[in-house]
Amino acid sequence: MNNRFYLRSPHGNTGSNMVFHAIDGKGYTSNLDLAHVYTLEEAQKEWELARDGEYPISADHIDSLAIWKVDHQCLPLKSDLSPADRYVFFVQGIWDGNDVYWTDLNGNKSTNFLHAQIIGRAAAEGINHNDYVVVPFDLADKRKRRTFNFALLNRRKMMIAAGLRTPDRIKKARRRTISPMTRFNCPACGKINWQHNPYDFEGCNHCCHGWGDTA
Repeated sequence: MNNRFYLRSPHGNTGSNMVFHAIDGKGYTSNLDLAHVYTLEEAQKEWELARDGEYPISADHIDSLAIWKVDHQCLPLKSDLSPADRYVFFVQGIWDGNDVYWTDLNGNKSTNFLHAQIIGRAAAEGINHNDYVVVPFDLADKRKRRTFNFALLNRRKMMIAAGLRTPDRIKKARRRTISPMTRFNCPACGKINWQHNPYDFEGCNHCCHGWGDTA
């Protein structure tokens, strides 16, 4: 059991990235290094009062699955061939949320910056700059951030096994079932009847009112 937790924001996800409450409650972020870190006691208290879609998750588990991505808003819109020893390039005009797809000379794409192919000056100049944007490696490297893919969430492992207790209000909500049937009071005897038709009273199972109307 660890003592570090992030709190998922109820604002949902940005692309495939889970979004968390930022440090000291100053908004929300997909950057794990800007996410507020809670103790187990603090995380449990937050969950007890949480809104829908808001819950704590083990920070150690999330950190172990973090992926480095770069927001397109932090990069040039067009190729930047400023003097450099190394360059990387991403696909023009498509994003995962706000994050660019890095690629290699074989056309393989990934949002993970660590999968970006590093090329030299000659290759950078020969890239199709209508389809791809080339930038110096160091420029992109300084703007990368750690993110977590929401599809990798394992609630049992990252929440319950990490020491969190499911709040009673959530347990009660899970036990509630919605009946597919509609309640009617018989217009003749007044007794309660349940039926699948939600619009018209079909007949009474007690006094048989309605059953013989078409006879």
